[in-house]
Amino acid sequence: MSHGEGAFDTYANWRFTEGMELEKPEQRKALKGASSLRRAVVLLYVLLALALVLFMAVTIVNLQRVSAVWEVLERAQVQSENNHTTAWHNLSEVQRILDKQLPGELKAIHSRLLNVSQEVENVRWKMTQCRTECGKELSDRLRVLEQRDALQPVLRQLAEVKREQSRASALLDVALEKTRNLSETFCTTCPAGWQQFAKNCYFFSTATKPWLAAKDSCARFNAHLAIVNDEQENKFLSIHIMENRVFWLGLTDMHREGDWQWVDGRSLSLSFWNSGEPNNIGHHGEDCGSMYFSGRWNDAPCSNTKSWICERSC
Repeated sequence: MSHGEGAFDTYANWRFTEGMELEKPEQRKALKGASSLRRAVVLLYVLLALALVLFMAVTIVNLQRVSAVWEVLERAQVQSENNHTTAWHNLSEVQRILDKQLPGELKAIHSRLLNVSQEVENVRWKMTQCRTECGKELSDRLRVLEQRDALQPVLRQLAEVKREQSRASALLDVALEKTRNLSETFCTTCPAGWQQFAKNCYFFSTATKPWLAAKDSCARFNAHLAIVNDEQENKFLSIHIMENRVFWLGLTDMHREGDWQWVDGRSLSLSFWNSGEPNNIGHHGEDCGSMYFSGRWNDAPCSNTKSWICERSC
């Protein structure tokens, strides 16, 4: 081998070594970048796993809270139903006790009222008789005095008698009016099976009929379907509806839609409609008024069959 060839080989080895030295930092940088990327990916996966675990924990806590709230609501609903059942049971028990105790007391009161009413009628009759007889006696005295040829003192006496007659007649009129009012105060003539309120008697049917048939049924008892005049009367009617039933009232707008009138022709001025009523729903409409056991009113088709309430004066 010549000297020239040896120098060339030495130069080639130096270039190769220099090339290898230059490639090593670049490889180290590439390896370092890949390692950083792997660590970032691993960290991202770890964060995603932690987020998933946190989300599941929050979801489980919320589900437990919702379940607890739902259990509380269910217990409250059960408690409300139990309270409602207990209240109705107590009310029925009170009604049963009153039904046992009241008839005897009512009969005694009824007997006393009959006696008082009879005494009032007797006093009224006696006062009427007294008015007739006393008036006749005074008139006879006046005719006798007027027929005499009396002097001035007699005329004064005649004038005094006339004034006495006027006072007596006025007093008798006042007394008769008071006895008449007292007699009207006592209501002792309700038929058997009818309930009394104020000066009226009420019948609560156990059968069911359409509205017009119920109206005719009341007419056979010289009565009419119930007319509500005030809140006290409405409460009285609802108290006597002990079951979950509906009763016809004497209320209708069949003559003109929306113009509600009582069976006596009076327009409706005071009402106790249920929420959203009257609504006149259905193909044939709802033209007759009825009462729930709660005391609230509802409009219903007149062809429906319901119980009814009759009303008549004592």
